[in-house]
Formats: sequence, structure tokens, C-alpha cells
Amino acid sequence: MHEVILPKVGLYDGNATLVEWLVADGAYVRPGDPIFIMESEKVEMEIETEEEGWIYREAEPGLEAPIGTRIGVITATEVGL
Repeated sequence: MHEVILPKVGLYDGNATLVEWLVADGAYVRPGDPIFIMESEKVEMEIETEEEGWIYREAEPGLEAPIGTRIGVITATEVGL
């Protein structure tokens, strides 16, 4: 299992906002797939995954939290929802 977090981008290490999920809960993702949009310092960024597996979201759009906050997981096996 791999954690999906609000990543540190550049030098900024304050809070970030989860703007939008780009994949459905339980979707299969591959490295390079864009999975969500986040905003920090008024700049929106599309975040790609480096992992392969099924993604399960744990946070809703609009969440404002510190960089490094877990917002989901990617698992190697599909989990029934």
C-alpha cells in the first residue's frame, strides 16, 4: 500500500488545498496518470502518481491541510467498496 499525500512542490511547505480528484474512487492508476489537482500559494498543480494499483480516496475536495497530509492510498489489490 502506498500513501497518496499532498506533496511538497518547490520551497513552499505550508498548507495546500485539494481542489479536485481526477480519478474515481477505486479506479486503477498507472505511473504518470494525473490523479488530483492541488493548490498552494494560489497556484494550481496537477499531481501525477508514481505508483500502480487501485486508488482509494480518503479526503474530499476543498480540504485544506498541511503538506504531507494523507488524502488516499494506492493498493496492489482491489478492495471491495
